[in-house]
Amino acid sequence: MISLKKNHQVIKTLLTYLILNESETNRDSSIEYSCNECNSNEISYNNDSDDSYDNSTLYDTSKEEMENRIYKKQKQSVMISVEKAICIIQNTVCDNDYIREKIMKTNDTYGRITAKNIYSPINVPPCKTSTKRGYAVLASDGKGVRKVLKAHATCDKISVVPGTCVRVRSGDPIPNGANTVVTPENIKILDECNDDDYFNIDKEYEIEVLVAPEINENIRNAGDEIKCSQLIIKKFTCLGPPELGILTLCSLNIIPVTELPSVGLLSISNELEKSENLTLGYIYESNRVTLTSLLKKNGYDPVDFGISAYKLNAITKKIEDALDEVDVLVIMGHSNDKDILQSILREYFNAIIYFDLLNMKPGKSTTFASCTYNYKKKIFLCMSANPATVPIVAHIVLLPLLNTMHGNFFKLPIILQTCINNHELHLRPKFSWTTVRWAEEEMFPRAYCLKNRHQDIIKYQKANALLMLPPRTWQIPKLDAAFVPGILFFN
Repeated sequence: MISLKKNHQVIKTLLTYLILNESETNRDSSIEYSCNECNSNEISYNNDSDDSYDNSTLYDTSKEEMENRIYKKQKQSVMISVEKAICIIQNTVCDNDYIREKIMKTNDTYGRITAKNIYSPINVPPCKTSTKRGYAVLASDGKGVRKVLKAHATCDKISVVPGTCVRVRSGDPIPNGANTVVTPENIKILDECNDDDYFNIDKEYEIEVLVAPEINENIRNAGDEIKCSQLIIKKFTCLGPPELGILTLCSLNIIPVTELPSVGLLSISNELEKSENLTLGYIYESNRVTLTSLLKKNGYDPVDFGISAYKLNAITKKIEDALDEVDVLVIMGHSNDKDILQSILREYFNAIIYFDLLNMKPGKSTTFASCTYNYKKKIFLCMSANPATVPIVAHIVLLPLLNTMHGNFFKLPIILQTCINNHELHLRPKFSWTTVRWAEEEMFPRAYCLKNRHQDIIKYQKANALLMLPPRTWQIPKLDAAFVPGILFFN
């Protein structure tokens, strides 16, 4: 059996996104990204203009001249690795302040990301409290008889003096004067008293303390759990049940969180909307439905901008309408470097094309770009309209992009070595849907794939993982039996 751990370049792709070059102790400071492959001397963006350009000057050039440039044959693009692409995305997003913050009610922040370090404004507990049910007494009284005082709603109305005590529950504040708590096992009730009357606030009776108590016994001091001004949640932390509980304990009703990027979906094709009747030669456009569901599952609320006809004016108008509403526009269809979409982005929107050719299968024509539109930074992610390609590019590129844009740097999918059998390889690193299962008699997972290699959409429906396969070489044209990285997605 061949092990491809060392030979597999693509495993670094997701690890670059997942494991950032910053120590755990510095996560609360601004996160810096570095990538040896992504310095400015090595990357040549397919744009000679300044990203600060405003669209108010777009139409200074004659329409005819602009169209001539759009339809002019473009120079050949350079293919880059997925690893470098993810690094470019991270640097672009963080260098241009795409991460914004907003104030939200704590109760509404489940799953959101903190925008700042959060410190407790109070001690938790705020005062001395009892750790057990019993009687709050003076330790200096030692053993002997105590009179149980009537209880009150608030402890500040009660004062324990020598020869007296007060009933307390676990978590109750310690009354004034008391400095220890005696548990019921160490006392004897002298008056006739039913146990149901134990916490009757109008009941007074006498008890005998059988064991001399010690100071601060069964007492939790103020700030034992959390001290005032203590760092309780670091910047860029995903808020779950434990974090929300801590924030509530610390009396924090509102907190700063990162703002979710607004996302728009646009298709460029001659395909039909689902409301139209299907005719010969046409198919329904399903990509926007697929992406909408995936994005909502991951906490985003995309805006559907429908389908644009493959015409210059129609595409331009649709993009303008979308940029008025959203921060990120995902465009499906006609994204390769021989098509007019990239030229439209350059000429009409003065966009910087960071990459437009990825060394992956499928997803080769995936394009990442940005522009300034009405003085606001906008992001484009363009991809093939192939229904089998869209979900793969969404998992590998789109979700990492959106997660980075709102500070969710540590959402880590599970990557593990998976055993596969008889898998064809491609000249480019290949991503393939599969179902990963564990057998009782084996200590490792196995990948189970459909035999029909053309049924990629059905594979996606049944899959719980993406295999990351190495490129084909003359030494290894295919895999008969090997371990390759698998990215688990639990549906």
